Amino acid sequence: MVVDDDADMRALLRDVLERDGFLVGEHSSGNGLMSALDSWPADAIVLDNVMEGATGLDLLTPIRRRHPTTPVVLVTAFGGSETEAAARSLGATHYLDKPFRVGRLLAVLRAALGHPRHQTGQRPE
Repeated sequence: MVVDDDADMRALLRDVLERDGFLVGEHSSGNGLMSALDSWPADAIVLDNVMEGATGLDLLTPIRRRHPTTPVVLVTAFGGSETEAAARSLGATHYLDKPFRVGRLLAVLRAALGHPRHQTGQRPE
């Protein structure tokens, strides 16, 4: 699940993740995220921090309460060590400063999911 208020960033991440075999859902804000997760549980969440309404940091506690084992990667262009510490204390699995290399995000997601390369149900031949 990709949650980012920037439509271009969501499209980029969706394209990169889908090319790597992920099935991607997306939201432009945290407002509908929790109900969406209840109806379509995500294997992992890529969560922007600075968005209209609830921030990524605001969403970490309810995500952890209802989906305690789902890896969450918090991404932000307005971070730093204090934001990273807060994200980790609230349960973020990983933290990335924007801009980040998409290869780094893929590696983080694969590691968080315990897969060297995520697959969507089909085994390589």
